[in-house]
Amino acid sequence: MSFDLRYLGKSGVKELGGGAALSFAPNLARPRVFFDGELARPVRFREAISALHDVVVGDLRQKPKDRAAHEAWKQQEAEREARLRREIHGDAMKAELARLGNAPLPPNLEADFRKMHKLYWGARVRWANELAKSDPQLFRHLVPCDPVVTVAPDVVFFECFSKDESSYGCLSVDRDAFRGAQDAGLGTTNVDYSLALYDHFQTLRSYRPTRLLVDPTGFEVAVEGRGDYREEKIELPPSWLRGFGQLQAAMCLPCRRVDLPVEAVYSLLAHLDRHRERTGPRSLRFQLTPGKAPVLVLDPWGVSIPCRGVTCDDGPVAAGPGQGAGGLGPYRSGAPRSAPAAEATEEIKVWGRRRLSVLARLLPLADRIEVRLLGSGLPSLWIVFMGEMRFTLALSGWTANDWTSGSHLDVMADAFTPDAQLSDRIVRHLEMVRRASYGELAVSMGAPDDALRSALHLAAKQGQVVYDHAAECYRCRPVMPVALSDVLLGPEPPELAEGRRIAQGGVEIAREEALSGGRRVVLARAKATSCELLLDADGAIKKAKCSCSYFYKNRLRAGPCRHLLAVKLHLSGRGDAASSPRQAEVGSHGPRAATAAPHGEAVPFPAELLGEIERAAAAGRAGLAEIVEASWDLAFERIQGCRSWAEALALGGPEAERALSARELRAPVVRTLAVHADVLVEIRRVADQFKASPAALVGLAWLVARRSTK
Repeated sequence: MSFDLRYLGKSGVKELGGGAALSFAPNLARPRVFFDGELARPVRFREAISALHDVVVGDLRQKPKDRAAHEAWKQQEAEREARLRREIHGDAMKAELARLGNAPLPPNLEADFRKMHKLYWGARVRWANELAKSDPQLFRHLVPCDPVVTVAPDVVFFECFSKDESSYGCLSVDRDAFRGAQDAGLGTTNVDYSLALYDHFQTLRSYRPTRLLVDPTGFEVAVEGRGDYREEKIELPPSWLRGFGQLQAAMCLPCRRVDLPVEAVYSLLAHLDRHRERTGPRSLRFQLTPGKAPVLVLDPWGVSIPCRGVTCDDGPVAAGPGQGAGGLGPYRSGAPRSAPAAEATEEIKVWGRRRLSVLARLLPLADRIEVRLLGSGLPSLWIVFMGEMRFTLALSGWTANDWTSGSHLDVMADAFTPDAQLSDRIVRHLEMVRRASYGELAVSMGAPDDALRSALHLAAKQGQVVYDHAAECYRCRPVMPVALSDVLLGPEPPELAEGRRIAQGGVEIAREEALSGGRRVVLARAKATSCELLLDADGAIKKAKCSCSYFYKNRLRAGPCRHLLAVKLHLSGRGDAASSPRQAEVGSHGPRAATAAPHGEAVPFPAELLGEIERAAAAGRAGLAEIVEASWDLAFERIQGCRSWAEALALGGPEAERALSARELRAPVVRTLAVHADVLVEIRRVADQFKASPAALVGLAWLVARRSTK
């Protein structure tokens, strides 16, 4: 993608009377964005922005030894031999060309062209690597590493990718970190960034005032004749753009959230700095045991680093943005207490650990560090909390595996058929409010959980919104002036395309078994290939087996294979014309406006409890609509705070566990009542979180409210 950059001047530190101004030159080709505020703690910002610099220039791809002199000698010898060949065969070649002058094109012309094209691009890559080593300033102008800065009502944050595209960094600075009045224009833009700017950062001191300035005058002055006005046109690789969508996909997946003490991360980085592994394995292992402190193990030395002062929680909770069966709580590490002791400890391995060295400068300033683990060999997120600043470092599965080419996280995020209209509504809503939590978006959009997550994933994939991991909210952040199209992002992964095709009648479910905590085990055959899936309460693939070669080579580290995707599409009702009873029940209502309909709303009730509810309404001289609304008001927060459907049923007592354990009530009794539509929207949303039917939620709310009033 061709991208215009227009800068007036260069970013740097400008001396002011009695202080300094850290000035960033914004991209004039984008809408007006500016900021001017005095930093309360310049040194803290200096260390944080320096860590972001380490991410920008980070490139840990394996670099071969410098054999330039030997290669130059070989090149001279090759040229000498080629010159001799030309002298000997020159006449023969001329005669052959004269003979073939009118002959048709050779049949292998296309293959020869591809071969030469590959040679050209190989030489171009080698030239770029040599340029990066010998002339970094010129190489910087050829590499799209300008950070993206967003000015929001509550924060100012910078985002960037490393050169090898395996690391993502985000520095968030609260507006409270600035003294006095602030002049700001909300929006997102690129800022000029040079390697010399890093040296300017080091001049910040606490004893003199420092201002953070995204210069607003660049949009007002006449630039004709100005020597410091620069207009650049760079070619952004699709992988750089797709990386933002992959980050969103990572947040849609279940993860383990682990709190680490600062001293444990310091010990980890200190050992890696003092030792160099010569053999594998080179993994960092997280050993998570419920009720005990996490333990970090460094391979191949087997060094254990205990995390004192923190413990793992018991029950796993659903992912934050998805807010599936676990509700609003964090997805903590650990297993249920009822699990045998031998199975209670969970071990998650991550690779590419030397990329964590960018956090070294932040440790003296850190209050706490939080790690979110997607699984062994999958990406991880490291969030450093530093008072009014937060630094987020997102690492791909391993160093050689960037965010886009190595692992297709979007095919694991259950975002197969997003609603484009719902995605546009979300973007327009965030443009007005600037930030919103997942729960606020669910209420505002009135959409089921699956549809909302898919629409959010589409909006982030198009570069329009971003999920703030530290603040746990969605923000309006157009990474480019226009939404990214599928042409720019490239085609969908081939495994997903083939999975769609196989799902059209090529899937046979052999067995489906429900487990505790809302999990399911599914055995199936997809296109004569046997596969097995373990799905959690959110429908995400936790574990899987398949007999195909793709799964044998990659497991789930590169995303599910086409056969697993076909089974998942079939189960979700998107691979064929049929839909589940719960989807049909919810879909019959559809999203409604937050007003009471004059003709009433269709409210489903469980048949076993409807008689009891009607008798209670008659005894209290109230209508069914009043009973539904009053019960939901009493039970809503308690039910939503549960981590699983089983925990929610426990609130209703033995009667709820007996009557509503099936979750999906296939024969609900529907009554048309004058219930406020807001209540039904909340009921459908919470039902979708627990993968239960609205009728089951209505009955559970009644039982919980009845017990709480006794």
